[in-house]
Amino acid sequence: MTKNNRKRAKLAVIGCGATAVYFLKHVVHAQIENLEITVFNASNNFGAGMPYSPKWVGPECLANIACNEIPPLNTLAQDWLLHRSDSWLADHGIARLSLGPGFIPTRAVLGEYLEAQFEELLAATVKMGITVRCVGGVNVSDITPTAEGVAVVFGNDTESSEILPFDYVVVATGHLWPGDNASPRIMSSPWPISKLQTANAKKIGLIGTSLSAVDSCLSLAHVNGSFQRDFNGRLKYIPHDVAAGFKITMHSRSGFLPTLRFYFEFPQFELFSYITRTDLHRHIAQNNNRLSLDFVFEDVVKSAIRTKSPELYDVIAPMTVEAFSDFMINSRKSNEPFELLRQDYAASFASIRDRRPIYWKEILDDVTYMLNFYTRYFEAADLLRVREHLMPLISHLVAVLPQKSCEELLALHDAGCLSVEAIGQSWKASVGDGQDSIDLVYEDHFTSKTVTRVYDLLIDCRGQKGIDFKDFPFPTLVETGMVAPAKISAEMLSDTGSYQMQDILLGGVNVDEAFHPVSAGGNTVTSLFILSAPLINGIYPYHSGLPFCNEIARIAVAALEADLAVVTSRKGLLNDDYKRCFDRHAALLVPAPIIEQDEKDIRMLHDYEEKIGGYSPHTEQL
Repeated sequence: MTKNNRKRAKLAVIGCGATAVYFLKHVVHAQIENLEITVFNASNNFGAGMPYSPKWVGPECLANIACNEIPPLNTLAQDWLLHRSDSWLADHGIARLSLGPGFIPTRAVLGEYLEAQFEELLAATVKMGITVRCVGGVNVSDITPTAEGVAVVFGNDTESSEILPFDYVVVATGHLWPGDNASPRIMSSPWPISKLQTANAKKIGLIGTSLSAVDSCLSLAHVNGSFQRDFNGRLKYIPHDVAAGFKITMHSRSGFLPTLRFYFEFPQFELFSYITRTDLHRHIAQNNNRLSLDFVFEDVVKSAIRTKSPELYDVIAPMTVEAFSDFMINSRKSNEPFELLRQDYAASFASIRDRRPIYWKEILDDVTYMLNFYTRYFEAADLLRVREHLMPLISHLVAVLPQKSCEELLALHDAGCLSVEAIGQSWKASVGDGQDSIDLVYEDHFTSKTVTRVYDLLIDCRGQKGIDFKDFPFPTLVETGMVAPAKISAEMLSDTGSYQMQDILLGGVNVDEAFHPVSAGGNTVTSLFILSAPLINGIYPYHSGLPFCNEIARIAVAALEADLAVVTSRKGLLNDDYKRCFDRHAALLVPAPIIEQDEKDIRMLHDYEEKIGGYSPHTEQL
């Protein structure tokens, strides 16, 4: 039987944002043939996804990534932009001279780029003989197991549901936002951003100071006024005459604003920038198959800082992870938020002008990105340390503002239209008397006094939250136990005053290193890939935008390629086209080499070795 008349494997991709685009890219690059792909999407536009769709974002919303930081697709982002016509650039407010590797596009422009790349990749699949069907305007309501794989249940508002069977399903649904509160005065998210443009409100409270909050703030600012430069070139905010009393107050736990972008020594994320894969795996193997947070901090983070920034190393050398995190956060607490933002703006400008990185930030960012793929190897105590001490620092540092957004925030503040308040972790919002206002009650972060703020509108801008297991969007997978909650066991103080082992839910579902869900019985469901960040946030807590989309898609395609080769081999159809994937599998799949050697894991390891013909990435030679 020739490769052209072999039975094609049927694969469904649910959702078509950036993760789906990168998945298709890696399918093309791996030259996986004899594949039929069906892409289901709620929108009729394929490629952009929610964060980059003009239906969700406004023209003032800048992407949090420069062209040279975007993982490569068929055409590099800066090359694609340089080939746009003068009229296209003018329509999108882009000066041709501003284009280059460091150019930061708006979210909507980045969405057009992703849509164009999806179309280019579709053309590439045609040349390879891969069939791709795009089904838009539908919602996938369920995924159900079948005798030979899985089935997708989908439909729209006007037609009854349909069911199609597949050998594999890739869940790439991306962002999931809750519906709005029953009161029109409270918004559970700012998305789509267009709803803010019609909000009849002047005193507005925002919960959070994340990039979502900045997008919301600047959208509201453009509705209620305009930004203009004075005769000295300084940016000013001028409210419209009808916008008297316009004021936005941002609220966050500590009252911090995001930091600013700086020059990166290595614009592209790499998994092993400051430690080799071999050295990391050797540590895990020698540490009872566990990754030590102290090892990462002492031998990776501090070691890199000692080389790149010796003056900082002299200060932090005796510090633990906890002390280091406290030191960095406390160094920012000593300044008023907008004064700190001005200082960050000057430091950002100098860093980019002089092409001088802020090394400790880049090191911490890159190491945390790597750890994201190895959190399953932490002891429970170390994982809790990461969550309680390291992640608050990381989440504050990595949400870096473009300089343009910073300048507009400062102009808003100088005009008396923007302030920031710290509200700690406990606050309550309720509809005021008369249903025409919102009362926000919280304990002042610094004085511990109860504070009440009254707003016309309150918007939750804390960004994408992880999805609890009970809210997993495909109910049959939950009911049949094909997915299970991600959790760890830790020794915790019980109600009786003694320490007992307890399960701690991490959030989302449990997946293995290839993003296959692990069932309630501990088995790997190889017909499914869960690539939606909100659904796996417990095990992968640090989703760094497009680089994360690219990396998880690459890993999933490597696992898919290996599984297709095994299935083909068992049917006696393995040829040279598929044999190559056995050699590539170890290099492409990311997971650490050792798993816990309890009875269940040993059984799973043996099953995996049998599945891929005797080789397991878990037993890689160190």
